[in-house]
Formats: sequence, C-alpha cells, structure tokens
Amino acid sequence: MIRRLCAAALGALMLLAASGVASAHVTVWPKQTTTGAFEKYTVRVPTEKDIPTVQVELIFPPGLRVSSFQPKPGWTYELQRDASGTITGVVWSGGAIGPGEFDEFAFIAANPEEPGELTFVARQTYADGSVVSWEGPAGSEHPASVTTVAAGSGEGSGHADAAPAATDAADGESRASSPLGLTGTFWLAVVSLGVGFVGVVLSVSRLRRPS
Repeated sequence: MIRRLCAAALGALMLLAASGVASAHVTVWPKQTTTGAFEKYTVRVPTEKDIPTVQVELIFPPGLRVSSFQPKPGWTYELQRDASGTITGVVWSGGAIGPGEFDEFAFIAANPEEPGELTFVARQTYADGSVVSWEGPAGSEHPASVTTVAAGSGEGSGHADAAPAATDAADGESRASSPLGLTGTFWLAVVSLGVGFVGVVLSVSRLRRPS
C-alpha cells in the first residue's frame, strides 16, 4: 500500500511539473472577440528558462489592422511593414523579463469583418541568443496563440478595457486569475500530490504503532 501511495504521489508531482511548463506559453489575449471591433490585444510573455527574455517579436495575422501600441517603460518597439505600408509585425526589445517572471505588451487593432481565427506567431529571444518560435499547432510544444473572431455588431469592443482573462480555446480551461495561464490540470495535480503525501504519512504512522 505504501508503495502504491508513493507511486501516486510521484505521478502527481510529475504531472504538476509537466503542466506548469506546458502552460507557460506566449499568448495573445483575448481569446475571443467580435468582427469589426476595435480590440485591445495583450501579449503575455513568461520566461521559461533560467536566463532573461530580452526580445519579443509578434507577427500579425492577415486581416488584422493594427493601429497603435501601448508604451512600455524600459522597452522600445520597431514596426514591420509590407510594401503598402501596412503593419505586419512588431519587435519589442531593450528590456528584460527575468526567470520565473512574465510581462505583457499591448496594442489596439481593428478586427476583420468576417468570422474566423487569428493566429499570432511569436518569437521569443533569450539573453544567450536562443530563440523559441511559438508557431506550431494547438497541443504542440510551441503552439501559436489563436483568437477566435465571432460575428458581432462591430460597434467597439467589449474587451478593450478588460484584463487579459479568458478561456483558452486550445484546452478549454479558464486562465483568468493566473499570470502564467495555469490550467485546471495544474490544480488537480496539486490536490492529488497533497492527498498522496497525506496517505503516505498516515500509512507509515500506522505501521509504527505498537501492536
């Protein structure tokens, strides 16, 4: 019985560690918006390595008309444009996001007039020059962030002044209160780990009691 409880506790610990790492993605919020709205988008960037993040590049999806950026103390940004002058991407640099920390960058854009999905590709550069490209499909090691555009009135936005708290379309878990987007799986692992350790302690205590 003790071996089984120890195995369960170890499994919960491994699940906890895996879910914590898997949830620390570069994401763009909100995850749901409406057609034609002027939306405030927030780019959430956690540092997963033991060295700082020093540059963040974001490629905007076709159909999204980006108009302005929120100033970020300690950081500068450089716009990328196509031949027609349309903003296609942005690079934030000059600052640093330390290990175990996250930061957020914001911009305003006009949504497409047709429903669909907006896929944001991000490239995160660390202090040692290594780059992590967030451009894979949902469920991959480095997924791109996706925002769903639903049919709406197009009269402004219901998210422009709201905190970047929504339901992640990739896994359906609410990430409203956690800076790194920790999911329900994370908290389930925490509870399982606690229960497993309590079980081990109780079993050992019983074995040590004199008969």
